[in-house]
Amino acid sequence: MAAFRDAGRDVVGSSFGGDDSLVALNLRDAGQVDGAIARVRPSVVVHLAAIANPGEAQADPARAYDVNVLGQLRLIQSLLRHAPEARLVAMSSAEIYGRIETGELVSEDAPLRPASVYAATKAAADLQALQYHLSDGLDAVRLRLFGSVGPGRSTDYFPGRQVHAVAAILDGRTEPVVPTFSLAGARDYVDVRDVAQAIVAAAERGRSGAVYNVATGRAWPLRQIVERLIAIGGIRAEIHEERKLPSGRHGAVVAGDATRLRSDTGWQPRITMDQSLRDALVHARQAAAAEA
Repeated sequence: MAAFRDAGRDVVGSSFGGDDSLVALNLRDAGQVDGAIARVRPSVVVHLAAIANPGEAQADPARAYDVNVLGQLRLIQSLLRHAPEARLVAMSSAEIYGRIETGELVSEDAPLRPASVYAATKAAADLQALQYHLSDGLDAVRLRLFGSVGPGRSTDYFPGRQVHAVAAILDGRTEPVVPTFSLAGARDYVDVRDVAQAIVAAAERGRSGAVYNVATGRAWPLRQIVERLIAIGGIRAEIHEERKLPSGRHGAVVAGDATRLRSDTGWQPRITMDQSLRDALVHARQAAAAEA
């Protein structure tokens, strides 16, 4: 929300339960969705709500489809009723491309080959937004996000878990061991602050109906990221790697081509991997200190 405020936008935030500053918005409750959109009548909706953990989606496919696909459908139908001129920025994922074996940068024209429940729900939602653009004139822009890294990343996602482990070692709260799932493969990672700027750019300058990769064009080997993290922390630590892949994930080598987003909006990633990891460590240590 800060990125939009910095761009001079009035922002209304929402969350599952809501509070004094956030509108309650449960995508499984059509009435609540309709009421919120009718009250706010937004000019832009950035749709980030989802069952985003692949393991969680794999464990409960019915809930994942209800939230990720039918939840977006409820939102779209409400927008068409109450704010038909509004722009929907729909967040998708590079997971919808599946395993890429060629080693080439993945463009938005690559076939969709979702290989997990999570990926399939995001592919369906991506196509749903396009369908409503073509059939009903919905002003929709789709973003396909590759990996994200930086301050505030949850321990549910790589490398959030590893960042918190290194922060705990630095603060003397645990032994010098960094536990991790399998580090097979390599992924394209974008700093979360660059992701926020990509969302603003798409909302303000993206072409209606277009789909954009949010990527750097470089695939980082997962092991190299953990090794850089340990080096940045200035510690000696062992990496304890589980050989199995987490549920709903695969060890592919995937990097994205974001030429279209750069060309249409002027966006480009600015924050390096080292800076992302350094800032993530600082944030994790500060959060742990505040909690303590």
